[in-house]
This record gives sequence, structure tokens and C-alpha cells, in this order.
Amino acid sequence: MITHINKEISWLSFNERVLQEAADRRNPLGERFKFLGIFSSNQDEFFRVRVSALKKLCLMSRNDQKYLIDDPEKIHKEVIRVVKEQRDEHYRIYNDLISEMNNSGTFLVDDSMLSDEERDFVFSYFTSKVRPAIFPIMVDTRYKLPYLRDEALYLAVELKNEKKNRVKIKYGIIEIPLKVVPRFIAIPSKEQLKKKIIFIDDVVRVGLKSIFEVDSYTSLRAYNIKITRDAELEIDSDDIYHSYVDKINKSIEKRKEGDPIRFIYDKTMPPEMLNLFIKKLKLHRLDTVLEGDRYHNLKDLLKLPDIAGLPQYNKLKTLPIDDIKPNKDVISSIKKKDILLYFPYHSFDIIIDLLREASIDPKVTEIKVSLYRVASFSSITNALINARKNRKKVTVHFELQARFDEENNIFWAKRLREEGIRVFFGIEGLKVHSKLCLIKRTERNDDALYCCIGTGNLNEDTAKLYTDCCLLTHDKKINEEIDYIFNFLEKSYSFNNDKVTDLLISPFNTRKKISKLIDNEIKNAKNDKDAWILIKANNLVDRTVEKKLYQASQAGVKIRIICRGRFSLITGQEGLSDNIEAISIVDMFLEHARFLIFCNDNNNLAFIGSADLQTRNLDKRIEVTTPVKREKHIKQLKDIFEIQWKDNVKARILDPESTNSYMNKESGDSYHKSQEEVYRYLEKYSVEHS
Repeated sequence: MITHINKEISWLSFNERVLQEAADRRNPLGERFKFLGIFSSNQDEFFRVRVSALKKLCLMSRNDQKYLIDDPEKIHKEVIRVVKEQRDEHYRIYNDLISEMNNSGTFLVDDSMLSDEERDFVFSYFTSKVRPAIFPIMVDTRYKLPYLRDEALYLAVELKNEKKNRVKIKYGIIEIPLKVVPRFIAIPSKEQLKKKIIFIDDVVRVGLKSIFEVDSYTSLRAYNIKITRDAELEIDSDDIYHSYVDKINKSIEKRKEGDPIRFIYDKTMPPEMLNLFIKKLKLHRLDTVLEGDRYHNLKDLLKLPDIAGLPQYNKLKTLPIDDIKPNKDVISSIKKKDILLYFPYHSFDIIIDLLREASIDPKVTEIKVSLYRVASFSSITNALINARKNRKKVTVHFELQARFDEENNIFWAKRLREEGIRVFFGIEGLKVHSKLCLIKRTERNDDALYCCIGTGNLNEDTAKLYTDCCLLTHDKKINEEIDYIFNFLEKSYSFNNDKVTDLLISPFNTRKKISKLIDNEIKNAKNDKDAWILIKANNLVDRTVEKKLYQASQAGVKIRIICRGRFSLITGQEGLSDNIEAISIVDMFLEHARFLIFCNDNNNLAFIGSADLQTRNLDKRIEVTTPVKREKHIKQLKDIFEIQWKDNVKARILDPESTNSYMNKESGDSYHKSQEEVYRYLEKYSVEHS
């Protein structure tokens, strides 16, 4: 009996759901292009991290591999098979979208489709904007291939010189300078109802002869190539002479020189040219060589809708927060009652307002924050700097190993230190993934604590795109426990579980407490009491949690799961998981909120937090999950779950075969798109309780 879906295969199934959104004609055309770009970006990261790790497992000795649950070679073959299937579907959808865009009056043209006047414009643009930043490299068959950067945009150029029945062929490489020029260029048109756009790749093709004018080549052809490299950071734990920041910086530099893991080439490239690149790159048998179309780096399609003027989702107006009255300070509102925020329906500005208020409040003495990913221009960090300038004690725990955000985090960490803020960088072996802010205030000659605990980062950019929960609370017990966690992070002493009874803290008690909560439902089911569990997560792949949920299902506990990403459970299997159902929702916002609700003999318990149900989140990271105590908030979370469970537009069934079938609408069912319905629910709620 199969009881587990491999997590890498499950991730590919998630990315297939993103691809489905690109194909979904119910979405605005601009958003479909964006989903295609997200799919491409996701797959890049999948190879840089997941496939590179899988390759390392394949290279382990057979003796070491016997301790692995899955056969890495078998999984690797299946991954590549699925990737190729998705590639074909990706290009099919891309061509469909281009046709639809053409029908709307916007044309994506290549260099062969230009009129003389348009070619003159493109060549002029190339000469003035692009050519000064291009420095071609000649590829010599005798020498090593120059280093090709991960994620860069390259054209491999075949240069032919035909003289007196003799053909001489040389090869060159051009890196297109995307830091200087955009990926898409609008071409002026005299026809008002027509708009033409061209890839920068084709702009360079128009100017090829002027780049290689030193020799009189009779034929020049350019083909897109793309290199993806291993991006895992390897931190030297034996290096005692350098600071943690220096080690991270050193690892980032090494990442840039990671081994190739994938090579994508234009399928029209001549075989001898392709073989030369494969040989020069010294690709391993486990490295992926993928036939591609004319263009690569299609994550840049995220930028196309704006320049093309394509229709996109209407922006939602953020909703008022019923527990915070207009023109009232945030801290006094939190003091009266807990506040539950649900982004992006509620504005993230409330968190910035809270920090701004704390920075000038004469009674506030201290602010502590844990940061994982911050915006490039961060109002959060600027508010903390302002607090320090106002003589508040400010402590920031910065996680430098937030993948692909390390450099931005190092920049802000240094900036904060320059302003006199105490900055800590973590505990060896534990990534700090919690989303916390603690404010200490003097009230009646005593310390009063206020905190926010979230499922998403303190990042105003992602808060507009991700759905996340955040609890603002003055609860004495919760705040004391948050304060204890910050002290633990600063001093790295032995963690005392007796100090933390309300919160679930990974890696110390989350697994144990979740297991205990499930056991309670099992006990109630066996005693013929109501027993159910609602789970909303980004990923559920931990085997121990899976086994416990199977045990609960077999005892009669009804389990419903909404999981956006990786999902390894087998649902609906007789004798194993008859009582487990699961769906996934992919829509205009990234579903990122994490919460758990337990029946608890109809005295419901609810929790929100940063931890997913993955081994790394339960055992290898500092994660904080908090109980939600107000009945009003528990009801809100339950209502939101039920709204999402009824989605018959964007919900897919998570079945054992990973078919990603949409939830079927029964005859007579109305259109029910949950992200719109949640907005209307919260809008109505805020009006009724204002």
C-alpha cells in the first residue's frame, strides 16, 4: 500500500497548478502571462535547489543510499520526465497566449517580422542603448569555456565565413545586459490600434553584424542558451576566523560558481554547436539538457503585461479593521482586545503604523523583532531605525540564510548596526523562521508587553501579494513567552520547555503538542464525540505527522486540508485515509496563511504561525505558532476555511494520482471563487462590527 507521495514529485504537481492558471481563460490575459512567468521562475529555483540536492543524493554511495526512503535515481528520472512534459505544455500555452495577444491588437514580433522603418528604429535603439554594454566572447575549441552565470541571458552565436567553397565556422557568446536594458521594447507604430513589442534578444539579433564587424562573416545566427547552477549555500562551520556575515558572503560568492545542473538550448541550434557546449560545460550524466524554444528566462513574462497594456486583476481596496477605530492609536486598541489581521485584505500599513507609533511613544522602552525577508526598500527597518533615533532600545534578529535574500538581508543588517541597533544572526544549525515583533512599554511603573505573531514575513511588498494571518495581542502569557524566546535567541542558553506552555515552538515542542492535539481528537472519536481537524498549510510532507493523521482517520476523525504546495499524504484510501480530504487553491494571491483548528469536543482550539508541517519546520528551525483565544477570531478562521473549502473555481483536488482536477461544480451551483468570497466576508464583517 502506497502511503506517501515523494516531495519533489509533489512540488512539480504544485507548479503544474500554476501552469493551469496560465491556461485558464477565466483569468485576465495579463495575469495568464504572469502565471507563465511564475511557473518559469519556480522551475528555475526547483533546479537550483531541489534537483541539485537530488543529484547529490544520487552520487552518494550505495551503502549510504540504503538509509534513504526513496531511490534517488528513480526519483531523478521521474522528475526529468515530468519536467519535459511540463515544458511542452508551457510552450503550448505560451504560443496560445501570443495568439490571443495578437488578436487583441498587441503583437510580439521577432527580427524577421520588422518593416524597414521598424528595423531602423530597432537598430538605432541597439546602437545607442545596447551595443555599448555588449562585450562578446569568442569560444575556442582548444580552451575552456568562459564562465557562464546562472540566470543570465545569453546568445550563442554561430559565425560563418564562406570563401571559395571553404566554410570556416567560429562561435561566440553574447551576454545581454539586462541590468542596462529591459527584456521587452515597445516599437513605435503609426497604426493606433496596433502595438508592437520585441524581445531584447531579437534587438541584439538585428545588431549582430555591427558587433562582429571586425571580420567579414557571411552568415551570423544566434541561439538562446541558459545555464542553471547549484544554488545551495555551503557554510564552513570549521572556519573560526571569520564572522557569520563573512561566512555567508563567502558562501554567496561560491553559489555564483556552483556546478551546472541544467542546460537549456534553442532546438534549432546545429548539432555540432550543441555538442560543443555540452562538452565544454562538462555536464554530468545527471545534469539536465533540455531542448527549448527560441526564448528562455521566461520568468521575464512577469514584466510583459505592463508594457503591453494587457488586462490584469483589479486591485482590491483594503478593508478597515473593525477593532481599530479611525484616528485611534494601535497600542491602545490592542490593549483592549486581541486583533486578528488577514492580509492582503487588511492593509499591512497597520504594522508599520504600530512600529511608527512605538518609535515616538514616550512610554515605549524597547522593541524586538525577528526578520526573515524584508522589502528592498523596507518601511519596517526604517521604522526601527527611527525608534533607535528616538532613544528606544531596539533588538533585531536577522536570519541571513533566507534563500536568495541573503545579500539584501546582509545590507539591512549592516545598516541597522550602523544606526546603533543590536543585531543578532541566529543560532548555529537553526534557521530562525518565526515572524515576531515585541514592544515593551512602561505602564504604572511596570513593564507591559504587546506583540504581533504572523504567518508571513514583516515585508510590505509580499503582504500585498500573499494571504497571511497576523495576531496582535496584549495577552500576558503569550507576550511573556515571546519575550523568553527573544532572550533565548540572544543568549543561546538551554531552552526550558516549562517556560513555554501556550505557544508551539519549533524545534522544542511543536511536534509533541500537535501530536497531543491529534491524540485528543482520536480519543474523542473513539468515545463517539464530534472529532475533526482543519489544516491550512503551505506544505505537508512530514512522515510522522502523516502517520498520526492516518491514525486519526482510522479512528474516525474527519480531517480536511487546504495545502498550497507540496503534499505527500494519500487521501481517501480505504482503511488508511477514508476520512482525509484535501484541496489546493492557486489564484491571484499566493495562499500563505497557516492555521490549525481542532474540534476539541466542540470547544474549538485554533492556532496560527510560521511553521509548515515539514520536517525542517518542526525540527530544524525556530518557528512560533500561537493559540488564537478570542471566540470571534476562531469563528473567523473557521468561516474562512469553509469559504475556501467551497471554492469551485480555483480549488483542485489533491488525490493520490496528483491529477490536479478542479473541484466539480454541481448542477445549479453558483460561481464560488474563494479569494473574492473571503474579501466579501471580511468586508461584511468589518461593517457589521464597526
